[in-house]
Amino acid sequence: MSRVITCRNEDNVQGVFSYDFDPFFIEYIEGITSVFNNVVVSENTMIDGATYQGSTTRQRFISMGLQYHVRNRQEAQERRDSLYRLFKPKATGTFTHTEEGETRSIDYKVESIDIPENKKILKTAAIELSCPDPFFKAMFDVNVDMARWEPLFEFVHEFTEDGEEFGTRIDEIIKEIQNDTAAAKIGITIVFQAVGAVMNPSMYHVESGDYIQVGTTKNPFYMNVGDIVTITTMTNNKNVTFTHEGETTIINQYLDEQSEFIQLSYGMNTLKYDADSGIDYLNVKVSYRQLYLGV
Repeated sequence: MSRVITCRNEDNVQGVFSYDFDPFFIEYIEGITSVFNNVVVSENTMIDGATYQGSTTRQRFISMGLQYHVRNRQEAQERRDSLYRLFKPKATGTFTHTEEGETRSIDYKVESIDIPENKKILKTAAIELSCPDPFFKAMFDVNVDMARWEPLFEFVHEFTEDGEEFGTRIDEIIKEIQNDTAAAKIGITIVFQAVGAVMNPSMYHVESGDYIQVGTTKNPFYMNVGDIVTITTMTNNKNVTFTHEGETTIINQYLDEQSEFIQLSYGMNTLKYDADSGIDYLNVKVSYRQLYLGV
């Protein structure tokens, strides 16, 4: 089998595990294809059954068993220490699964590591990982350009007397994004870059009717050439930042009170950008990472 597991912790310590003793062999791995949900219902007096209120996907638990050969006590200690460094208590890490050319990753916290002491040549280790965010992620973002300038000027170049365009404006104020994964909500990153004067940029999610707007009539937000507003709507990472002359600050205080950190729902998602003024001076890009319920 071609399965390879790579674990890398916050200290950049990495371990690679496969079905070869190099030096560890995967004995078993559980929790990478299963999904469990918490279904919330309410029971009503004198009414049969229950009323469905909603459900959430539970955190994921991954169990991994390893085997490894040792020739002497010193080598046994070295193997144990390498696993202790990788799966140290309270450590945060990334679990990456690769099989048949498909690679997906998930963040984890170390629950436990158990390495029984014995005098056998073949040693074992059991690792328990907890993944608060249960979704596996693709390795790379999907980038969607909604508005940008496409350069037309190339070297070597011969100028003409009639004049010529140095670039052309490409803009799609409305863009459709299809989400066919099992994840009902996928956070996105929205980047507004000003190439002129802009006031109060916004992004709308047509299907839900939700929007997020930076700046209001009473508290306007102005952008000038080179300024960048970045909006992130991922779970545990919902922020609005402003980059001006290389310095980045959080500007959540400029959000319109009705703003929502819009995410991609299952199926078709229609996004529309806008601004109270200067919409033609915006470069707009949306990026997101596909989420999966298993490997």
